[in-house]
Amino acid sequence: MTKRSVPKKLFVLSALTGFLLSLGALAFAVDGGQVQGEKCKDCHAATVDAFAGNVHSKAGAYGFAGAGCESCHGAATAHAASGDPAAISNPAKVDVEAASAGCLNCHSKGKGLTLWHGSIHEAQKLACVACHKIHGGNDKLLAKKTETELCISCHTDVRADMFKRSKHPMRDSSSPSGEGKMTCSSCHNVHGAKGEKLISANSFNDKCYECHQEKKAPLLWEHSPVKEDCMTCHTPHGSSNDKMLVAKVPRLCQQCHMQGRHQTGALGPNSTYAVNRGCLNCHSQIHGTNNPSGTVLQR
Repeated sequence: MTKRSVPKKLFVLSALTGFLLSLGALAFAVDGGQVQGEKCKDCHAATVDAFAGNVHSKAGAYGFAGAGCESCHGAATAHAASGDPAAISNPAKVDVEAASAGCLNCHSKGKGLTLWHGSIHEAQKLACVACHKIHGGNDKLLAKKTETELCISCHTDVRADMFKRSKHPMRDSSSPSGEGKMTCSSCHNVHGAKGEKLISANSFNDKCYECHQEKKAPLLWEHSPVKEDCMTCHTPHGSSNDKMLVAKVPRLCQQCHMQGRHQTGALGPNSTYAVNRGCLNCHSQIHGTNNPSGTVLQR
């Protein structure tokens, strides 16, 4: 061996050692003490497979250093070693604020999500996992049930209204008698809204006008209750009365028109022409009109 070959071999050996050490440092930096999803699959195969195919997995590079199990559950080294469920975080078993905070690490923006804080659902201590199935789900919302069925599982009063004879076509399309042409999110933003009742518009009327545009048209003669609030006369989830009215005509009309040109009481010379008669027989343009009849809203 020549004197020149010794330093050369030492140089190669030191370079190789440095390279191997750098690989070890890189592996440690990437791993960070975590076990990654493939290790989780040893025990939780069905859950990992379901997660690997849903929108959460597709949002990140699921795998060695991607958006895997530990993105939500935290480092799993201790849990993997002991098998103790208490050795890892389970968002479904922590308090509501902590569970939702984990979701909001990623879902802090987007349609309506900026209004979650202070919303009715947050105030009622509703966690994200109450409605969303994190590990799986057939739709992009990861809903535990179809949207309408999910909402009415809590809002039972709305469920009762949806089975009344006059209603919007919003029953679940998966049921035998369901229309399924609308869902709750057609009108409501469940994650928060500026308007009342989580309405995804500035007012009830603005939301109604999105479909019922003919009621918004500028009219010479307007009916003030109609312009102020559609829900003065209508109940949107369903009613036993025609046209989803809150009461039958003429009782509905008489809530405002107690006395006027017509007798509204049971006694009097003209009572037979007004009591229990249909106001709409004459005043058919109840939402407003451009006709010369003016404020009486006749044909």
